[in-house]
Amino acid sequence: MQLPLKTLLSILFCIILFSKNAEAQKIYLDSLNHLLEQNGTTKETRVIILCKMARANFEKNLSLSFKQADEALKIGSELKDGKSKAMAFATLVHLYVWKKDLKNAYQSLDSALYYAQKTKDRVALGFVWFRSGWLDLINDENDKATTKLLKALDYFKGQNASDYESTIYHYLASFYGYGNNPSKQQKYARLCYLTAIKSKQVDLLNNAYFTIGQTYFDRFKLDTLKRSLLDSALLTYKKSLQLSKKQEGRMLIYSNTAAAALNTANAYFQYFPASYRDSAEKYVAIAMGIAEKTNLMEVLLNCYGLRSEYALRDGNYDAAEKLLLTGLGKIEGGVVKMPLTQARIYQGLANIAEKKGDKAAALKYLKAYVTHYKKAFDEEKINNTIRIEAQYQSEKKEQEIAYLQQQTRYTKKLNVFYIISGLTGIAALLFLLISYNYKLKASIRKQELIDQEKGAAELRAQLKEAETMQLQTEQILLKERQERLEKEVLAGNLQIEEKNELLEIISGKVNTESHLSLDAQIKRIVNQQKKMDKDFEEHKTDFFDTNPAFFERLQQKANYTLTRLDLKYCSYMLLGLSNKEVSIRLGIEPKSVRMSRYRLKQKLGLGKEDDLNLFLQQLG
Repeated sequence: MQLPLKTLLSILFCIILFSKNAEAQKIYLDSLNHLLEQNGTTKETRVIILCKMARANFEKNLSLSFKQADEALKIGSELKDGKSKAMAFATLVHLYVWKKDLKNAYQSLDSALYYAQKTKDRVALGFVWFRSGWLDLINDENDKATTKLLKALDYFKGQNASDYESTIYHYLASFYGYGNNPSKQQKYARLCYLTAIKSKQVDLLNNAYFTIGQTYFDRFKLDTLKRSLLDSALLTYKKSLQLSKKQEGRMLIYSNTAAAALNTANAYFQYFPASYRDSAEKYVAIAMGIAEKTNLMEVLLNCYGLRSEYALRDGNYDAAEKLLLTGLGKIEGGVVKMPLTQARIYQGLANIAEKKGDKAAALKYLKAYVTHYKKAFDEEKINNTIRIEAQYQSEKKEQEIAYLQQQTRYTKKLNVFYIISGLTGIAALLFLLISYNYKLKASIRKQELIDQEKGAAELRAQLKEAETMQLQTEQILLKERQERLEKEVLAGNLQIEEKNELLEIISGKVNTESHLSLDAQIKRIVNQQKKMDKDFEEHKTDFFDTNPAFFERLQQKANYTLTRLDLKYCSYMLLGLSNKEVSIRLGIEPKSVRMSRYRLKQKLGLGKEDDLNLFLQQLG
């Protein structure tokens, strides 16, 4: 099955365009280094080059990227305009997120926004807002992210910044993916592709192919009977792989290529007969090759996981176990920690060991699963605390800036008033010198001054009252955030205590002298734990039973079609948890949470543009 004619002709045109310009292009990094070494290169240009080099090297050499960004910041500190420092700090935001250091990422963003106020350069302003929106997107704050990304696009208009525009369109398309809004996803994927052509950059064209392929793939997953969509997705993914191979010397970012290869392999695994296994293995090998060269550990683990699934299909449990252990060994000692991914791998190993009948190994893997899950949970708690604190500080600074701006405007008006008053006084004095009614005029002038002082006093009183109201508002916001954190800590501690009890029960209750077999004892303990987990989940849901009318109204809205799990999702959303937080607590993928939100909106009769969180808050 082929792509639609219009899209296919556009793709062919783009390949021809890149072929014509291939001889005129230099390898990107070599050309940047050449510009950097030239004596005539200005400091401002050096900062931009170093930021681009940091972006180009982050997959293969993250420490080198940090050195280049720091050097850009050092050069930028010698310049008066805030453009260079804003660009350097915005680049550090991306690097710190890749390193999973949210605290420094938010600090870098605050610095970028501060220096952005000291420049009128639209490209620098757009780049800072782009990174700010991207950081919100990473934290599942999609509405805020969309607003900021669109604001960045406004800054980039007419600035010959198609490379940044193409990347932003890619993120907007991904936001509307997973069935959220297929029409908008297609729209932004097309814009991503068109701006990539305009930029004449191989990496951006590769990114556009991946974005278009993902659009087809998401639409296919909504209706798996439309095989033409799957064929179009695979064809577009293969275009990406072909381009990466043909333009290997000019490619810098290989994460999208690895993702395209892995998505292709997964498609063959899930939606094709077993006879297509060789095709799946071929693309797994491509993804693994890229992941090992560029430190894409998440992709590498997924590749080992897919091969392990094939081994399980064959009934070869030993091979499946060995593949997962090999994948874990590959990420040991890595710069980027992935406790949640490791926990899922250990959970898979425990399932394999249980199928093999190796209860001791299953217990060992289960303990490792709990340990890494606890690490992931603790890491998420810390990240949430950092994020909330950073957002609070950011909002506080915005309020301070707004207040200072208001004060500046007031000062300007006051200065104008003083100037006018002074001129009036001089004119009055001249008039009084030639006037026969000097005393009368002096009295009138004195009364005018008294009235002016009274007005100034009233203005000062109003300012003081405004400051008091602002302080009260800040205290209310701080209290609300503290209460939310306390709720999350309470829920998390309960869950950790339950899991620790499971380990103690298993270690303490297995009796080698019992008349029951080891298998029967473990099954009894597991059944007890399942019952405890069920009670725990009911206890978490009862946390919201103080408002039973809310759930009754919710069921009425859905014509009593909501399940117990649906009500649990609604409870978490009413609590204010993000998709990522819900996924961690339920042990599922974030995209599953997004699909559940989509089904909930259907049951509740909400439109695609309606905000589910806002609906629940209003209903409650």
